[in-house]
Parts: sequence; structure tokens; C-alpha cells
Amino acid sequence: MALFRKKKSTEQTVVHRDGRKAQPWFDRARDVAAARNYDYAIECYITGLAFDPGNCPIHEDLRDVALKRKVGGGKPAGIKERLGSSGSDAVNKFLHTEKLWAKDPLSLSLMLQTMKLAVEADRAEPDHSINEVAYWIGNMALENTQTSKKPDKAAYVELRDMMTAIEAYDKAVLACRIAIQLDPNDNDLINDLKNLEAENTLQQGKYTGEAGDFRDSVRSMDKQRELAQEDAITKTDSDIEQILERRRMEHEAAPEDLAVLQKYIDALLQQDTEENETTAIKLLTAAHDRTNEYRFKVAIGDIKMRQMARALRRLKTAATKDPEDSDLREKFESLYRIKMKFELEEYTQRVANYPTDLALKFQLGVRLYAFKRYDDAIGAFQQAKSDPKHRASAHDYLGRCYLARSWFDEAVDTFRQGIELHPLGDDKLGKELRYQLMAALTSAAERNKSLEQAREAQKIASQLLQTDITFRDIRERIDSIRGLVDQLQAAE
Repeated sequence: MALFRKKKSTEQTVVHRDGRKAQPWFDRARDVAAARNYDYAIECYITGLAFDPGNCPIHEDLRDVALKRKVGGGKPAGIKERLGSSGSDAVNKFLHTEKLWAKDPLSLSLMLQTMKLAVEADRAEPDHSINEVAYWIGNMALENTQTSKKPDKAAYVELRDMMTAIEAYDKAVLACRIAIQLDPNDNDLINDLKNLEAENTLQQGKYTGEAGDFRDSVRSMDKQRELAQEDAITKTDSDIEQILERRRMEHEAAPEDLAVLQKYIDALLQQDTEENETTAIKLLTAAHDRTNEYRFKVAIGDIKMRQMARALRRLKTAATKDPEDSDLREKFESLYRIKMKFELEEYTQRVANYPTDLALKFQLGVRLYAFKRYDDAIGAFQQAKSDPKHRASAHDYLGRCYLARSWFDEAVDTFRQGIELHPLGDDKLGKELRYQLMAALTSAAERNKSLEQAREAQKIASQLLQTDITFRDIRERIDSIRGLVDQLQAAE
């Protein structure tokens, strides 16, 4: 039976770790996660865990952020990040893989690889009790594999070995039994099971009733079921209610614990009701008054923006049903102006507090553009275009700002760069970039009397028309551009 328990390598680099150095990174991670900057939150958690790798509750917080990122459309790590150096330190190798897993949280292979490296990191640095983290991951993997439509014997064998390596024999027995169910004729597995059951019996006899029981230092099965319920991407109404009640009780038991408060807030907002949002705002306001931590103000702002967006959707639906009701239209326009003004102030404050966060720069630029503050918006988008997540969109808005200022050459160059970054031409952003390039080329052709630019604009318009004839006013624009081409040709 393959086991991981070996003597510690004398060649392993021992890294001195310090929980005090880790805490500022964990605090920062919670701040940026509250602002929904999940990629940076993952980076902060991983950086902090390098100083405190055995902190299992922080690994759980990282998992929570990873799932939120996944729900929000976050993509797995790219090739460059996957192949990036993880260093020679066993702990850093483990954390590098955990970061990849955080960006692809439903990947069983990455989950198992993270557990394997956690076991090896625990062997390299036993003082940090990383075995508890490995146990937590292993239990999660057991839950996931048992609900899989295509159970994999090899995965259970791997789990058996890793649970054996950290001396969690009860879980090793469970994994081995399931592997045997999948292949009843594997005599090696049957013999291994007998040995594991003997080890488990000895361990239970040794630890029963004692404070040092390994199983008591980790999670009970009831707790594991709760974690599986909370990790689920799709939750039933009953799941949400149960989670909310647990979080409420935890908060009442520890009202000063900010991590517990954040989980309670998250649970309140799962139901998307005015009552829960009002409760969340009160709790966040009290937390901000007590701690003066800006992340609580960010969370309050997010809730208020969400409430206004919901109210706008309701007004828009009502106005669609009764287009003659001018009262509804005025209410919609008034609330829209209030919402945009609130968001401009909100993102201005956020950028001031988090000046290196490029995602916030992009959001601020969008609001500045809406208020026709083009020069200020240009400054925001010029910085935001370095953010991989918003790079193409930032070029789109930046080009529009140049277009609004009649800087046509700069607009043309910027839209071209945006199209290179987003070559797909039939989605919303792809069509928008091409439409704006067409508009910039048309304006430049009119000013420069350039037939070449007019013809290019006509070609782009034709491609848009063939892709989506309903897009914006493309039918009218193509006729107008054809007229311009005819006019410039006649003038030559």
C-alpha cells in the first residue's frame, strides 16, 4: 500500500513562519473580497498563508471566496499561471496548487493534488499542523466523489493513501471500502482494508474519551455535511434558511468576531429581501463605527446599489407594460440619476481608499463617462486597461471618450487595440468595439476627406450588418456611410 509518511528530507528548505505577519494579508483579503475583487483576495490569502499555512479556518475562507468567484463567472488559471514557479519550499508548492484550485474550485483533480501537497508540506514542516488542512480537503473530496455520477476507483485509492498518511484511519477505511465496491475482485485492496481496519480499531481504543483524539481536532461528520451544504453552487430555499439560522446563532454567540459577522452578512444577502438587507446594513454600520474598517462601508454601498438596481428593474418593467404613463418614466429617470450619482461618489471613495485596485478604476471610469466627465474618465481608463479582466472593455470606453472629445485618430487606434484584445466579433463587446471603430473612422473620414477611411468604415458596417442586422442603428448607418463614400469618390 502506497503511503506518504516518510522521513523529513534533509534537503528541504525550512521557512520560518509567523502568524502575526499573516494577519494583515488576511484582513486585506477580506476587504477586497467584500468589494468582490476575488482574484486579488485569493492572492492575499495565499500570501498570508505562506506565513501561517496550518490556519484551517483561513483555508475555509479562501474556499468561500473561490466559490463566489466561480458563481460570478471566474475562469480557471491560464497556462502562464499554471506553469509559473512555485518555489522549492514544500509549503509554497502546496499553496501554489491551492491557488490554482481556488480558481477552478470544482476540479477534483486539483483538489486531490492540493491535498497531496498539503500532506507533503505537513511532513516537511510538522510544527504547522497542516495535516488538519489535508484532512479538511480530504473530507471534502470524499463528499464530492460520493455524489459523482462516474465514481473513480483511482481517486478513492489516492484518498485512502493520503488519509493513511495523516493517520486519519477512519476516513482511509471509508475510502478503501468504496474503492472495493467499485472493484470487488481487487485482492490487494481487500488486504489493505483489513490492515486499515486494524489500525482504526487501535486508534479508536487509544483515543476514546481522550482530549488528544485526532478526529476531535478536525470536523465531525455533521459539520462536514454543513460545509458541503454551504459549498454547494446551487442551494435550495431550505439550505439557505438553515445556513442563515446557523450564521445568526454563531454571530449571537460571538458578536465581536468580524469573520463570523461577515459570514452572517453573506447568509443574509443570499435571500435578496429588503428585510435582510436592512438588517445587514445595520450590522455593517455598527461594525464600521466600532472598527473604522472601510470594507464595511464598501459592503453597505454594494447593498444600496443592489437595492436601487432592483427598484429600477421594477420601474422599467412597469413602464414597459404601460408606455403612456409619463409618471413611471419620470420616476425611472429620477431614480437612475440618483443611482448614478451615488455610484460615482461611492467609487470615487473606493479608489481613494484602494488606489492600486484597477477594477475599481474601471468602475469609476464608467460613472465618469456617464456624467460626460471625459478627461477624468480618460485618466481612469488609461490605468484600468492594464487590468486583464477589463482590458478590452477599458479600450472600448477609452475610445469612446476620445471620440466624444473629437480626437478621432486616438479613438481609431484605441478601438483597433481593443479588437486585437477581443477578436470575437459576434458577442456584445465585439460588436460594440467594431461599431465604435466604424463611428470613429466615419468621423475621421469626414474631417480628413479620406476615402480610404470611409471605405474601411463601410466594410466594418457591412460586417456588422451581416452579423446582426438589429444591432443599434446599423441599417441607417451603413446607408449614411455609403453616401459618404460616394461623395468622396465624386470629389476625387
